[in-house]
Amino acid sequence: MRKIRMGSNPRRQLGTWFAAGSSLALAAVFAAPGVAQAETADPAPVAAPAQDADAGDGAQIADIVVTARRVEERQQDIPASVAAITGDELGGMASLADIQSKVSGVTFQVIGPVPVIGIRGFGNRSAAGNPSNSAVGIFQDGVFVAPTLSTVINRTDTERVEVAKGPQSTLYGRASFTGAFNIATADPAKEFSGYLDAGAGVSSTHGDTMWRVQGAVSLPLSDTLSVRLYGLAEKREGYVYDPVTDIHSAGYDRQIGRIRVLWEPSDAVAIRLTGAIYRDDLPLPFVTAGLVRAPLGQSVVFANPASAASRAALVFAPNVWRGQLQTEQHGKIRGEQVTLDMRFQTPFGEFASLSDYQHSTLDPFFSLDNTRLNWANGSSPYYEKRFSQELRVSDKAGPWNYIFGVYLLHSDVEQGGGKIFDTTRPFASFMPGSVQYDLGNVNALYQPSYTETFSYAAFGQVGYDITDQLNLNVGLRWGRDEISGTAGVAIRNRLANLVIPTVPMVYRAANFNAVTGSANLSYKITPAVMVYASYAKGNSPGGLNTGAVARINYGPQNVDAYELGLKSQFLDRRLQLNVALFDNEYSGLQLAQNIIVNGAITPIISNAAKARGRGVDLDATAVVSRNLRLGLQYTYVDSKITQYSLPAPPSPQVNLTGVPLVRSPKHSLNGSVTFSHDVGPGTFELTAQETYSSSYTNDYQGVPAGTAYPGIPGVLPAGTTTSQVLGLYRVKGYALTNLNASFSWGNFEIRGSVRNLFNKQYIATALAFDMVTVPLETPGAPRTFEASVRVKF
Repeated sequence: MRKIRMGSNPRRQLGTWFAAGSSLALAAVFAAPGVAQAETADPAPVAAPAQDADAGDGAQIADIVVTARRVEERQQDIPASVAAITGDELGGMASLADIQSKVSGVTFQVIGPVPVIGIRGFGNRSAAGNPSNSAVGIFQDGVFVAPTLSTVINRTDTERVEVAKGPQSTLYGRASFTGAFNIATADPAKEFSGYLDAGAGVSSTHGDTMWRVQGAVSLPLSDTLSVRLYGLAEKREGYVYDPVTDIHSAGYDRQIGRIRVLWEPSDAVAIRLTGAIYRDDLPLPFVTAGLVRAPLGQSVVFANPASAASRAALVFAPNVWRGQLQTEQHGKIRGEQVTLDMRFQTPFGEFASLSDYQHSTLDPFFSLDNTRLNWANGSSPYYEKRFSQELRVSDKAGPWNYIFGVYLLHSDVEQGGGKIFDTTRPFASFMPGSVQYDLGNVNALYQPSYTETFSYAAFGQVGYDITDQLNLNVGLRWGRDEISGTAGVAIRNRLANLVIPTVPMVYRAANFNAVTGSANLSYKITPAVMVYASYAKGNSPGGLNTGAVARINYGPQNVDAYELGLKSQFLDRRLQLNVALFDNEYSGLQLAQNIIVNGAITPIISNAAKARGRGVDLDATAVVSRNLRLGLQYTYVDSKITQYSLPAPPSPQVNLTGVPLVRSPKHSLNGSVTFSHDVGPGTFELTAQETYSSSYTNDYQGVPAGTAYPGIPGVLPAGTTTSQVLGLYRVKGYALTNLNASFSWGNFEIRGSVRNLFNKQYIATALAFDMVTVPLETPGAPRTFEASVRVKF
């Protein structure tokens, strides 16, 4: 097949200007060598106290310093919903997915290497037609992280994880539609120091063992130059197990290496150069437990209806961790990243240049039918390289503070072969037992796509202290996304061994402009009590559909987010209570649904709805005594689609008006009790944690739009209700109990934990195809014991 190449884009020249900003920034070293250190220094990490501060006769709630607004400030001083995970809480996290057990109103699931995230009742996966964008942004030290690397990024010498709820468009180079995670990593220390950590564990699944070794060391090379080295190796066999084949899934095999060099030639200059290598293998943990059922049938995906063996192949597992794994599954990730972060103090404030390059690949392989016959396997290799450049200036002078910046992102993404039909990279492979192989004589499906994205933005925010108690912040952002690329579909005829295009390679392009902004008014009633009101407009750009619907683009989605909040501390800082009321109004909602094209299931994204999400966040912390701390987080969300565009007959008339948004549990709650006591030369600490999530819907992709599914002609059968159809994706609520214990003395610490203490069986997410096919379910982890030891030096 002829390789289709993209034409040159004259806007590439703009990238030269942004890249030159790094060189221009160096000149600023000599422009103002004597300027004093300014207060704004994001995102250089600041160590936050993990324990409560002493208060003479007792204890107080500790201050946590965060950089959610690109400046260092107390978490309690931010007039917004921002959560921070530090200290012992951070040490107990195995991945970013553990955030949902520590921050209410957040759902973070992973389908193998694919993150599926929601905040305050809204969440979606990154789309194939716009892979550089995601509704929830994940940043590391202020750099937007490629979705492929987001499942492993927090394992890299992390000091703090911040979660900002609501649109983030006027502070970051890359805007976030419904919220952002910012991961702050460690800087080199001024003296020789470091740590070594080793641990092991086991779960209730047969043969599921795990181990971990990680360490970091800071090496001062001179008074102004220091370096920090970090390494991690960890492995888990996997908690999904097939006793017939002795194959595990739902594990990981991870190696990470990182080096950071910090040069501070004067108080006015700080330059950080960071390089990292990521390797991981995250097999997709699909099971067929039958806890999530299709509303209109019990067939297996791609099964040959004329084959008695295929019809009989469906077997529901005796528990959620029992798999049918005929072949080894994998989700191999490889990534490299280089970041240059330069800060200069000038007469106009701090000037920052943030340059980043990321390269990542994903090579998945998994069973689609999940039966002993193994008639369909999925594999869609993903390759991305991206460069971003951010330039910004910020300052705080008297009653004024400001931040202004410009941003460029350029990414190239190839999926399933990219610009050509590559016979070595099938989207799916079919074998005897499948309808494609037996009746269609097709043994492979190819669905390559190539997407190039140029994103430009200019953003700014200005704050003014009207009085010592009253503050106003306003922000504005302009952004443009230029997306182009190719896509097509082909099949391989097994009899002739020929690759036949069914949708020839087609070039498509689209541009999306957006103006968003924010306004925040806060008032400090007392130094410890603040109220605020805020408005933010968020935008998620549109994109290009792939596969058989590649000629159909979809538009942007928008949100108007309103929030009223209270942040308070009482009883000599022994009690902290933060409350936020929020109302998010969505328009142009992007929905992924399946249609049938040429007899094949094809996903399509369209702007099909308006929606809203309203609710309340509650975050309370109490220090009962020096030895006892209590924590409670609760989020209530009432989310639903308020207006849905019905497809025209004879399509199935499934009206989604009134149904809840995806990954939107109405109730989510985290409660914890922490007891600590001095024992001999050290301190013993025990934390009991309870996490609850009510039921929620995973996706609407299996709800057809536009074309009827074969066997369901015209409208749905009489008596079929919308609630029956949506039951396809409804996951039951669940509660989990976790225990964490530690004993620390001097430079030593021993930790132990039990997750899912009562071995609760639950489904975290599901992958469904249509209304008659049994979904593939992803279970949560079983009871897991872990122990580790850490030595600091």
